[in-house]
Amino acid sequence: MRLLTLLTLVVGGFLTPALAKNDPSHTPFLHPGILLNRAQLDLIKQRVAEGTEPQKTAFAALLKSPLAALDYAPNPRATVECGPYSKPDLGCKDERNDATAAYTQALAWFITGNEKYARNAIRIMNAWANTLSGGHLNENGPVQAAWAAAVWPRAAEIIRYTCSYWEKEDIARFQKMLVTQYVPSLIHGCDENGNKELAMSEALINIGVFDDDRILFADGVRMWRGRMPAYIYLKTDGPAPIAPPSGLPTSAQWGNKGHLPPLVDGLLQETARDPHHANMTFASMTNAAETARQQGLDLYTEQGARITAAMEYQAQFLAPNSVKPPPNLEFNLEPTWEIAYNHYHTRLGLNLPLMAKVIPTNRPTGADQNHMVWETLTHGDVGAVGLPPVVSTVK
Repeated sequence: MRLLTLLTLVVGGFLTPALAKNDPSHTPFLHPGILLNRAQLDLIKQRVAEGTEPQKTAFAALLKSPLAALDYAPNPRATVECGPYSKPDLGCKDERNDATAAYTQALAWFITGNEKYARNAIRIMNAWANTLSGGHLNENGPVQAAWAAAVWPRAAEIIRYTCSYWEKEDIARFQKMLVTQYVPSLIHGCDENGNKELAMSEALINIGVFDDDRILFADGVRMWRGRMPAYIYLKTDGPAPIAPPSGLPTSAQWGNKGHLPPLVDGLLQETARDPHHANMTFASMTNAAETARQQGLDLYTEQGARITAAMEYQAQFLAPNSVKPPPNLEFNLEPTWEIAYNHYHTRLGLNLPLMAKVIPTNRPTGADQNHMVWETLTHGDVGAVGLPPVVSTVK
């Protein structure tokens, strides 16, 4: 019996009947298949060994990070409590750091073959799986759960499918942690700004793949499809942006302090707020689309016009393009865009002239300790290597 079915019976009440409907697809998940596939990992390893850019410099940056330290020590918590503006911060940064460190160490293991990195990643994941029991509390608890759960499965997927060091009972315990300690905070979405709900959609998709759970994967896809069109504006939407799934204006605030930016192609819902929140969301939507594509589901095509418009819209205000931004708007380099650029430009050959000028100035991207992690290393110019055909029937 599926792990999720067992756990749902034990901790019932987390999933509504509508969310628990079986996904029509019975296609087995491909592993490793969260952001990265095995051929892609092999290519990255080869490029680092041969000194090929951008992987050479990106991997050097990873190794210099404290997250890759061979003596990295995890700081697990029984309960994680995260208030607004990190007040209180009871395990919040610790959890995000540890999830990111586990992914960093997993990448370092595969690229170097150094067993110590793999065992470090395992030690971090086991520490949390053996400790976390009280879930995620307070106002920012759900989005904290989303950020961490978007990254934990990335690390777990690499370790589980590229080495034999992780014991089966520890893997099962980690899967159970994802379902019992994260899914309850994610499954019902969020009636706030889109950055939270799209992070939740990515987390559900990733957990679904790692736990071989088609129901959770489909729930994440439905959440993505519901919120994604409400986050990036296109003129074809009409005089107002598409409403979020809740229909509540407070769920998608396009202005800030009374300033509503011009509604133009590619404007992100939180552009007026600040560039970091807008691009955290961009990363969530792109990461989710990438993992779905690794599994044969092409979300990229469904919303390609919005994603590419958002890239070009932002890139015009960044060096070397350097167009003067509209009043009250700010644009900065962020540790993302590589995954989307690789898909639309390198895989599909689409012309993205403004972002093409920005990408070299943004390399190598690092780890922001939320969920934008080492994108240049993993996706810089890697193309379509290892991708399966588009076959999924997820609705």
